Amino acid sequence: MSSKQSWQAWVDVKWKPGTPTTAWENWNGNPKVKGAWSTLGDWDCRLWLNVQTPDELEDFVWKDIRKNQWVDTTQTHWAKQWF
Repeated sequence: MSSKQSWQAWVDVKWKPGTPTTAWENWNGNPKVKGAWSTLGDWDCRLWLNVQTPDELEDFVWKDIRKNQWVDTTQTHWAKQWF
């Protein structure tokens, strides 16, 4: 199934004050993470996730992302490409 026909998931991450620049490295190589970006604005990074359901997304956020000691808060997104 092409990405235009399936829902995609992202999670925005806000770091705690004093977070080292290497805090994201424990997600590098994780098969659930399709891509990672540093961002400007209200959030510090965005992860594109390889998950199939909202429950799988929330499970990954709480068991993998939020267990990182430097994560302050997260925001999840589901989107389906129109064109």
